[in-house]
Amino acid sequence: MINPISFRPGPVTFWTTLIYLALLIPIVIINEKPPAAPKTAEPFKGVNLTEAWLDLTTITRAYHPYNSKFNEEVRRYLLEKVETILEENGASWVFDGQMTAAKDGKSAAVTVFDDNVSNSTFVMGKSNGTTFTRTESINNAAYFEGTNILVYIRGKEDDEGEWWEADYVHGMRRNAKGLTLVNAHYDSVSTGFGATDDGMGVVTCLQVLKYFTTPGHQPQRGIVVMLNNGEEDWLYGARALGQHKLNPFIHTFLNLEGAGAGGRAIVFRATDREVMAAYARTSHPFGTVIASDAFGLGFISSGTDYSVLVDAYGQRGIDLAFFKPRARYHTNQDDTRHTSKGSLWHMLSASIHTTKQLSGDTGNTFIGPKPDKSHEKVANGRSSNGVWFDLFGKSFVLFGLRGMFAWSLTLLIATPLVLVGITWLLRNLDKDYFFTSTVKTKEHPDYEAVSVGGWKGFFRFPFALGVAVFLTISSALLMNKVNPLIVYSSRYSVWAMMMSIFYFSFWMIMRGANFVRPSALHRGYANLWLFVFGWIVLVAVTALEDRRRIAAGYLFVFLESAIFLSCLISFVELLALPRKSSYALQVQEDYDGHEHDHDGYQGFRDSTDEPSLRARAESSASAASPPSPTVAQEPTKSKAPVGTTNGLSTAPSVAAHSSQPQPAPTTPIPGRSASAPFPSTATRDENESEDDDEPSERTPLVGGNGTNERGRTTFATTYRRSITALVHGARKMEEDGEPYDHEQEWSGHLPSWAWFFQFLLLGPFMIILAAQTGLMLTDAVYQTGSDGSKLITPYLIIFIFTVLLILPLTPFIHRITHHIPVFLLVVFVVTLTYNLIAFPFSANNRYKTFFGQYIDVATGDNKVCYTGIEEYVLPIIAELPSASGREVTCGKSLRRGSTISTCCFDGSAVPPKLGSEDNNGLPEDSYADLITINATRSTKRGDSSRTTARIEITADNTKSCFLQFKKPVSALAVENGSGWDDRFGQYPEDGVGLVRLWHREFGKTWVVNAEWKGSETRKGYDENDGTVICMWSDANTPGTIPALDEALQFVPNWAAVTKFSEGLVEGRKAFKIV
Repeated sequence: MINPISFRPGPVTFWTTLIYLALLIPIVIINEKPPAAPKTAEPFKGVNLTEAWLDLTTITRAYHPYNSKFNEEVRRYLLEKVETILEENGASWVFDGQMTAAKDGKSAAVTVFDDNVSNSTFVMGKSNGTTFTRTESINNAAYFEGTNILVYIRGKEDDEGEWWEADYVHGMRRNAKGLTLVNAHYDSVSTGFGATDDGMGVVTCLQVLKYFTTPGHQPQRGIVVMLNNGEEDWLYGARALGQHKLNPFIHTFLNLEGAGAGGRAIVFRATDREVMAAYARTSHPFGTVIASDAFGLGFISSGTDYSVLVDAYGQRGIDLAFFKPRARYHTNQDDTRHTSKGSLWHMLSASIHTTKQLSGDTGNTFIGPKPDKSHEKVANGRSSNGVWFDLFGKSFVLFGLRGMFAWSLTLLIATPLVLVGITWLLRNLDKDYFFTSTVKTKEHPDYEAVSVGGWKGFFRFPFALGVAVFLTISSALLMNKVNPLIVYSSRYSVWAMMMSIFYFSFWMIMRGANFVRPSALHRGYANLWLFVFGWIVLVAVTALEDRRRIAAGYLFVFLESAIFLSCLISFVELLALPRKSSYALQVQEDYDGHEHDHDGYQGFRDSTDEPSLRARAESSASAASPPSPTVAQEPTKSKAPVGTTNGLSTAPSVAAHSSQPQPAPTTPIPGRSASAPFPSTATRDENESEDDDEPSERTPLVGGNGTNERGRTTFATTYRRSITALVHGARKMEEDGEPYDHEQEWSGHLPSWAWFFQFLLLGPFMIILAAQTGLMLTDAVYQTGSDGSKLITPYLIIFIFTVLLILPLTPFIHRITHHIPVFLLVVFVVTLTYNLIAFPFSANNRYKTFFGQYIDVATGDNKVCYTGIEEYVLPIIAELPSASGREVTCGKSLRRGSTISTCCFDGSAVPPKLGSEDNNGLPEDSYADLITINATRSTKRGDSSRTTARIEITADNTKSCFLQFKKPVSALAVENGSGWDDRFGQYPEDGVGLVRLWHREFGKTWVVNAEWKGSETRKGYDENDGTVICMWSDANTPGTIPALDEALQFVPNWAAVTKFSEGLVEGRKAFKIV
């Protein structure tokens, strides 16, 4: 019966294929589908999924950016919803400032903050101006007026009363145990309905409020639910929180976001191990520390409110977000039709559990001074770095980075020493077959060394790996050259292409090499090479763990651990082999025994030499009886063989005879090297003579008498012995099993089941980690090429994880039958062809182009621009009626990647209707009335070195205008503003060139006081001292922005339109300071 886990082609092919399929199929399904939503409306007390979905459909009926009318409607709806929830739950609640106690005399359980007061002025870094007024890199600043809604839910351990109104009482900070913030933003972009960005986060916040105000669910420590406004452009809502009186008391947070349009909500990033412990036991955890490290290293540049909460305020928390598909992100397909209740439930269930754990921590986990002893940030204790990842979206692994560093260091130091020690032991036991080619025995010092086949196949693995890597990366580069965006819609086709070529090419080389030169040591050598390569990578991983606190290398720590154990098995299984000297001696003894049997056979060989055959042929007509056999005389000396095959000697044994020619070669003898000579043959008995008895049924066909059982044999007996020697070699060496397919004879002693446990060590866990991580990272970037990201990035990710996925199979791949590799070769050919010629976009994976319309309100100059990859932007523009017959000019975009261009054409055929009063729009010569600027100059008394100016800006039907100066200002202030917020950076020494101004009301006037160093403020500049650029973003009413309406109607079904910047329409007007 065949051993079902023996190291033979059938079992190896079956088990490896089964395990790969059993793991990869569910991983792909989990990656594509969120958990199913509960069938009941109320999965548990205090949560109503049907109600949450209804709220989502209500707030996503229209676009609702900060600078739109519907944004204000959404805000009113949310305030009413908060009140309804509190009333339905019977909670005692008040608006901020209403000191109303509950019926039992205690403070109100809930306080609602309708914040129409907070504002902030801060630096934003450098940019190249606005879209319409590109210039050299200048410093940006912003003034923003917030409209956030905050709801404070009092915890059991919280202080009574409005403790937030006084920071200190008797030298102690009030409510020192801190609060937990749950945050989402209720604004959308101007071209998206915001179902997942961030409608699901908003309705989740409402359900969190509902749950924790349900009787019996009061949190241990206070919770703040915040619905902020203005996140989409520059995280303005979170910046406005900095001015709120609750902000200094927030220790931890859960930020809910959307950077995709559905699927599972992933842990984008987290500050530390302790906050992740609060998330770890959710019913469907999803995420990896690799994403968090990618943000930290700058590989992911998009921002969320998390950045403000952590970097500016020092809070500790988690960023939970939807992240795919990016093709629907910020488009009109970010709606309830293209998402699901399953996605909502995934975020909602995780949020309630995490919030409960964060607010329920009654210890000092999130209390105490910071390690850096900073007094400007909240005192929320010491944090520790963690390592985390999910398994199948059902369980979560979490441990400390310092522990992994100790583990990594141990692997680096201990594992090589262990393998060296095992090698030393094997050498002392005379069983170090890996690195021994031949063996000599003390019993026969005059014999040459016997081959044991060590080092055979040692260099196959790195060669095969190099070729497979080269072919796989070549396919990636070919895609990037010929059809770089095919991954945008066909990422699984790219995965299949790379995995199939890597698998097939690696198998082809290893199987071919093993066919030509079989080696039982191949598996051990492959493990040893894997160990060496893994150890080198682990050095870099360990350095990053220690120096940069990077935990993303956990994959390689697990991999090297598994490789070490597998390698250890390869070394330990050598203990089952005989001593090399014993094996060599047995081979020589077998040869000696064979020589005795050879003597009788020699007579037959001598009688069949060429002269004898010629003589018999000449006398065949008159022959009356068979010729007598020619018997070799006693040899005087043996000669060495001239060659071996697969370790079997093929050299002739030479007998000297005065009247006979040299005999033919003898039967091959197992276990001999190519240069090893045989010992002298046993001499024939001097008194032996030919048997003259009458032939009988026992008489041999040629020679012999049938009675000499030892010295003479029949042809059949000798032939059988020869074949037996050829096939089985040293018979005593094979008592435990036969070697496979001409491998070294001693390999029959190796346990045939050891490979199975090696594969279990190397395979399943690494397949899970590599597949999950590879798919997650691919999903994060495969549709970012249209945004200006590097097109090669998704291909490199797929390549790296293809190698990691198949590496566990490589030590055993030479045993796999041809069926799987040949099938994968067909897969490669098909997918390669498809990937090269297929169009990269579809109705479900639309290419995103960025829209903007730009008007000079003074001259009426009007142009419409689309930004993207020129190859695809031009066909999109060609479909637009307003662009028909007009010149299209393209140039490189300064605000996107190097592959992105901006293509513009005259937009006079689609003038926007921007005024608040004239629904029919304004004629071109009346656009100037949309923006009113009054700029006056003054010099401070007694200080001629400084010049100041007061600039008043009023714009019709908008909340947003930007003020750009010809010469950067050394100081600025907005009237009624709260002053400069240093938490976002000091005022730039080289001044500010652009100020972004945001009002919470339409049509309100901004008053900006600016100051320049030096009295000659205009020296070297033209007569215009600056430009005002105002934004219009409300496209909910058809006809308001006809160019956008036209785009949504006429662009191909494979294209989507999204906003380029804060405004769909930008109107500019120059001004002079007088």
